[in-house]
Amino acid sequence: MRLFQGVISSANRLALASKSLGLIKGPFSMRNRGPTDPGKHEEFTPREIEVFASVMLHGTTTKAADALDVTQPAVSKMLQHLAEKAGFQLFRKSRQRLIPTPEAHMLHAEVQRVFESARGISRAARDIRELRSGRLNVCALPAFGLTLLPSLITSFSKLHPSVSISLEIRSSITVIQRASRNQLDIGIGVTSSEENPSIVRRALTATPPVCVMPAGHKLSQLQVIQADDLDGINFISMGSSDPMRRQLDALCVERGVNRSLKVESSLSSTCISLVACGMGVTIVDRLSAWMARDLPIEIRDFRPHLDLNLSVYRPWGVIASTAADAFTEHLIQGTRSYMNGVDEGIVNLVR
Repeated sequence: MRLFQGVISSANRLALASKSLGLIKGPFSMRNRGPTDPGKHEEFTPREIEVFASVMLHGTTTKAADALDVTQPAVSKMLQHLAEKAGFQLFRKSRQRLIPTPEAHMLHAEVQRVFESARGISRAARDIRELRSGRLNVCALPAFGLTLLPSLITSFSKLHPSVSISLEIRSSITVIQRASRNQLDIGIGVTSSEENPSIVRRALTATPPVCVMPAGHKLSQLQVIQADDLDGINFISMGSSDPMRRQLDALCVERGVNRSLKVESSLSSTCISLVACGMGVTIVDRLSAWMARDLPIEIRDFRPHLDLNLSVYRPWGVIASTAADAFTEHLIQGTRSYMNGVDEGIVNLVR
């Protein structure tokens, strides 16, 4: 009922003025029960306001009743109730038509503003339903946020140009933390082995690491790189907190492989750039490697496959918006389709 409070407030002010001027009389005015305090009138119902607006539009109760699909006596009765609540005369009869009083015109102006507000709410609901508006806060790890994600955001925005998107690049740990604190709508990070009751996780894609080497490197003669092949090789490593780095280090220790660690970086793109400059060999996720395939590098599959999967993270207990659901589906479908091509492309590089 808050939507109608402006109408009711205006009616009360008009009633006070009408009472002082002796205008509370005639058809559709207060019955002879004695004027009441306008400040204590009952609130108008949405149906009464709708009837009043229809009579203002059509000029007669008969036409208003036809437009509203009700009987003419029902319209007359609701108008009488409305006049009693308002505390001033609404209409005068002239040749079978109802002539609005100046007070009715003033009240109708408020009604029109209410109806326009209601239409605005309807438009907003339609825009939300049809993804014509909305805002998404997306956070992703660099290996995905700096490679494939921009193109997926672009394609989504072409489908839904009125949805604005905020993109932040952070580590997987930060992505998960923000999801658990309800500080994002959608997060993309490395799949965590730890259960977190504050988040909802959905599998996105697997991206087993590959070996990247300078063009013409001796390892390029091999179709598949084994951990043992890295022994004595100048190696560029991911940062010490990287989950794939920890798996690789454990594998090399287990097999007695001694790499010559030259540089380490927290970004796979930086590791690949160092490889392209001839600094050494690296093991990174295949998406980042494939995106950089035009550099003077060579890419080979790495065995055994290390466990490196990506997931979509969202806050637990928060109902996702229509835009968030649509973007998540677009993200998953687009990523999986693209990664199928990446897997085939890496195989074809050594044929």
